[in-house]
Amino acid sequence: KMHRPPLTSDTLPRRHLLDELERHREAPLTLVSAPAGYGKSVLASLWLESHQGAKAWLTLDGDDSLPLFLRAFVAVVQSMFPAACRQSQALVESHNPLVCEVASRQLLNDLAEIEEHFILVLDDYHLIRDAAVHDLLGELLRFPPQALHLVVLTRRDPPLPVARLLGQGQVHEVVMQQLRMSIEETA
Repeated sequence: KMHRPPLTSDTLPRRHLLDELERHREAPLTLVSAPAGYGKSVLASLWLESHQGAKAWLTLDGDDSLPLFLRAFVAVVQSMFPAACRQSQALVESHNPLVCEVASRQLLNDLAEIEEHFILVLDDYHLIRDAAVHDLLGELLRFPPQALHLVVLTRRDPPLPVARLLGQGQVHEVVMQQLRMSIEETA
């Protein structure tokens, strides 16, 4: 779950899209939304390969409840910053039921302590069925940590406050029309 898809030697480096992702890296969220086969994961993998800073990948699945999601999220952040998110980790490992409001506050506090800018890709976000996971990410995006740039790859628009974020200039969208190959790229 924590490894980005490998790139092959014949992968087309879509420079204009990579440049666009890089230009909008200061926004808290990049949302890449298109049906299967449009190259969302390949594009994000290419971008991470070219990025010199801290970066991580998390592939999601339909079984990701709030505790499983938070455990994986913390693990992927700790893969970059081993001392980070200790309080969130303790929250997940406790035997108490995980409450979204408490978890989101703790995760926000933990992420705020990270000073180095990093990119975190959440692949296959459309598979998430637990509303608490959407609520947790919604809170993260409501008070985005300065160091985090979140990239959400999904086949459909997620139940996140995207309209509000667009209005605030806090999200950059890459949609199906942009991911379509041009005639030159197809050739």
